[in-house]
Amino acid sequence: MRELAPDGITGMPSRTAEYLCRQIARLLKGGSLTPETCQRIFAFCGIRPSDAQWRQFLIPVLSCLGLLSLVAGAVFFIAWNWAWLPKMAKFALAELLIVALAVIVWWRWYSTLARNALLATGLSFGALFALYGQIYQTGADSWELFRAWLYVLLPLALIARQNSLWFCSWLVANLAFQLYYNTLPSSLLDLAASDSLARLPTTVLYAYLALLAACLIVREALAWRAITHQPESWLASRWFSRVMAGFLLLQLTAIVAGNLSDWAGGDHLPYITGGWVITLLAGYYLYRYRYPDLCMLTLGIASLTVVGCALIMQLFLLAYDTGDLFLTGILLAFWVAVNGSILLKWQRKLVEKGPIDLVPARLTLLTDTLRQQGLLSASQVEEIKQRGHASDLPWYLRLALSVGGWVAAIIILLLMILMLYATDLLEDPNAATLIIPSLLLAAIARGLLSSQRDGKHHLGLAWAIAATCGLITGVLLQIQSNDVSFIMLSSLTALPILAAMAMAMPDRTFRFMAITALTFFLVLAGYSLTRICLSPMAARLVVSVLVAAVIFLWTWTVSHQLSLQAGPYADAVHPLLYGIPCGLMLLSFLGINAAYLTDFLWSASQFSTLQSATGPGIAAGLVLSALSQKRHNQPLFSIITLPAALICGAAALYAPGIGLGLWLILMARYQGSLGLLVVSGSFMVLYVIGWYYFLEVILLQKSLLLLVSGLVLLGLAWGVKKVLPAQIGGASENA
Repeated sequence: MRELAPDGITGMPSRTAEYLCRQIARLLKGGSLTPETCQRIFAFCGIRPSDAQWRQFLIPVLSCLGLLSLVAGAVFFIAWNWAWLPKMAKFALAELLIVALAVIVWWRWYSTLARNALLATGLSFGALFALYGQIYQTGADSWELFRAWLYVLLPLALIARQNSLWFCSWLVANLAFQLYYNTLPSSLLDLAASDSLARLPTTVLYAYLALLAACLIVREALAWRAITHQPESWLASRWFSRVMAGFLLLQLTAIVAGNLSDWAGGDHLPYITGGWVITLLAGYYLYRYRYPDLCMLTLGIASLTVVGCALIMQLFLLAYDTGDLFLTGILLAFWVAVNGSILLKWQRKLVEKGPIDLVPARLTLLTDTLRQQGLLSASQVEEIKQRGHASDLPWYLRLALSVGGWVAAIIILLLMILMLYATDLLEDPNAATLIIPSLLLAAIARGLLSSQRDGKHHLGLAWAIAATCGLITGVLLQIQSNDVSFIMLSSLTALPILAAMAMAMPDRTFRFMAITALTFFLVLAGYSLTRICLSPMAARLVVSVLVAAVIFLWTWTVSHQLSLQAGPYADAVHPLLYGIPCGLMLLSFLGINAAYLTDFLWSASQFSTLQSATGPGIAAGLVLSALSQKRHNQPLFSIITLPAALICGAAALYAPGIGLGLWLILMARYQGSLGLLVVSGSFMVLYVIGWYYFLEVILLQKSLLLLVSGLVLLGLAWGVKKVLPAQIGGASENA
């Protein structure tokens, strides 16, 4: 009963509970379930966390972020040229952090804090080895540093028994090999000089790929054994195996595609091509029939698609005839579409056998428990089982289909341009040149997306993307302006087109893309317009108000999502929930890369003040949303809503992406979505890396800022531990 008991829910809700609540939410649209009952079910399953469940989530997250920030600050501090400090003092500072982390591990053994501290300890040894090489200048190659680091990480991984340390060990080992492989001789003269066949790069590459495959096989064997006998074990987690498989296929795909693209000469690796074929066949048999895993099948299809596209392009590489180019485009689009249809067919077949990656017995036990609690009826349980397949695609399949849709859309646009070129319509382009064909594409896309067949639905996504890009491009071709007003006019032009296409196309994935682009261009248009028409101070104020309004709309949608899903605007809920923050993420990246982009594309700075305008807007939007929800007694995060908004808003004033990323992490827990949590964490990492790279301060100041941030995060974890209750109440505590 650990799966169901409220005190068994730690961190994120169980996969079974998350899956079931996604299916239950679909009953709202049909009217067979009320929003109030759905909220109670979400609370019982741990999707909507209580105060104690927030405590269980926040303490490890804040502790992990704080410790990683301290380690990163120590690395930056070591990288700083601090020549005035004695050598032994430098080593003492680096080792003091390791000793402090080791004390935490010894003091809080088996706690989440100790596990995070053990991970931070392993990372800190890398900084210590880098310091040793920096001071003594031993002349060793870079790969030897990573090898020594690996010797420390492996024992820690064996002790910790957690995927994060094993992932770090695997990552460091791969970095060590990549650096080592670059030092090997690559010519016959170098090989003769070394007088060692063991240093032959091809042989080493074969051994490396074989070792990657062997590590994956061992990890998979342990994982499936744990899934069968001990499902709660850390070995039962599937994400590490999928990362290993994705990296192996990435290496094999790049080599095989290189072999196909250079038939006339060059070094070929035919054995690797054979190994790639064997890997795909073995993976298909294992993950299609023996151990069904749609994610692994998706990785294999992605690899097959890339290699097939490389083969098709090679067949027509020297073709300059319009007919050959047109045939090449059709074959590429057809190949991408066929592979997407195969994935959808496999997904449908696997779902018919039972929920993917879930134990059917647990799902049955959970539904029976909800029936005993009076939260679900027998007819509602049967309605959940009779769900549609296209609306329940896992995130990795949606991602693969979206990427494939974009590739196919680009090919369709190129084919359309090729047809216009063949008919001499491009000699005197006008608004009708691209707009009329794009409208035809939009009509075809709507018809395909309205179909219930998976294959047609997938093709419709590509046609819809192509039609949208064609319409925007067709209008932009008519704009005659300078560099300053072009961004404003192009953004304003894209807004009505995106809005109209989002309403016209009955597809959630396309609407998510449209809302993302709509949010991005809305703020960008407002920023460009105010820079032209208003003073700098007034322009910042207007953009901040615009961003605050967008944030307020987003948080209002989140807090009312269940009632909205039961109303006439149900189809717009998910695109708004995830499209708005994705658009804000793009704006955050644009802000930190403004100097680079403007120097590369424009002579004058176009986005120099974008970050200073979006930061206050994010802060104001979060605080106003929290105050509004408190006034109406509908707080998102219970008693921590207002403090969380103040903390995230303060961070956003200095770095918009950091404040937004912290709020997204909280939102991921509120939604009970592990995928959103991974996306939020990845966004935080990428933003912080970019932000610190373009931050115009010295390395010492960067390191001190990281160290202070780490201490603040650890202090927040301590505060959460003292403020929020440790005991969890009833199942419907936060209903």
